[in-house]
Amino acid sequence: MNFNGICLNSGKPLPGPCSLCGYPLTAKVKIMEKKDDLQAIETIIGYHFFERQHLIRALTHPAYANELIQKNRICLTQEAYSTLGDAVLKTNLILFLMEKGIQSKGGITSVKEQLEDNCSLAKVGRRMKIKRFIRLGRGEKDLWRSGEDTILADTMEAIIGAIFLDSDAGLGVVRQCIGTWFEPELAQIKKEEPPKKVAKPPLSSPSKRAPPRGTTWPSRRSSTR
Repeated sequence: MNFNGICLNSGKPLPGPCSLCGYPLTAKVKIMEKKDDLQAIETIIGYHFFERQHLIRALTHPAYANELIQKNRICLTQEAYSTLGDAVLKTNLILFLMEKGIQSKGGITSVKEQLEDNCSLAKVGRRMKIKRFIRLGRGEKDLWRSGEDTILADTMEAIIGAIFLDSDAGLGVVRQCIGTWFEPELAQIKKEEPPKKVAKPPLSSPSKRAPPRGTTWPSRRSSTR
């Protein structure tokens, strides 16, 4: 068997390209550089994966996967992980907002939507500098130019989904990561003010109420002899 590289998922020697990762394992040096990239982004996100295929998939844009599929290689994209990460992110943001003192449904929904939109997620992704780790393929420049915010936001959600799966659905683990990434945004959230009590008008006395339509109140003279 000719040795061409090491699979980043299992660490085992491979005779050719890894069908799961899609890396062209043509040189040991090249693969070790990719492995260093994974170690670097693990340090950035604050989580070290037990199974790195989760991280690799989270970083794989559909455009990159399509190029490999055209070469008859299997390559899974970040899309399912992004969908999962979106749900996990929503749950954790709600918990953070409740801790911040926001208890009303409207208040939670309003602030949560601001934190989880593409613009906010892309801002977090830029702050973490994850852009260079995303696998986009040959049309990388055009993709960044036409939809950078969307790519960064989808990848952030995919990373959340990857951590959730790798930690055996450990919500607490993911929550710690999200809390660190969103710390500047969460620090700006103020406690929700309790609703003001509306003073009720005083009830009128029974003697001053108008009689029902079609009836009259008996006068005092008619009731006494």
